[in-house]
Amino acid sequence: MATKPAAKPETKTHSNTEANRKRRLQRTLKAQPNNKQVQLALGDSGSKRKAPSKREWSHSARRTAQIVKLFCGRAPKEIFTSNNKAQQDQLQTLASAKVGTVPTGRVDFSIRARAHDKQGQLVWI
Repeated sequence: MATKPAAKPETKTHSNTEANRKRRLQRTLKAQPNNKQVQLALGDSGSKRKAPSKREWSHSARRTAQIVKLFCGRAPKEIFTSNNKAQQDQLQTLASAKVGTVPTGRVDFSIRARAHDKQGQLVWI
């Protein structure tokens, strides 16, 4: 059985996206030789926008918001802020809001039960 020769690790000087970008720009420049924007873009090797490193909603924050929404009817984003004053203001408004009820006993998941909303109106017409 033949073995493959060991591959040499090559260091990349730039990413594939940069190479693809340059290739696209050269193709556009060939099709549109008088396009000044493409000429400027080819000369520009400036840094592009960095992807965000912090996710807006983590798994636990999303789940907490869903639980707050279940009980309070809404979950404002200010509840999860690090600003204590804004957080306390929103918590006070939620505390004074009408609290939802959790279903007790056996819950009916039939189509007949899901066809109506909380007020008894038909959802599917």
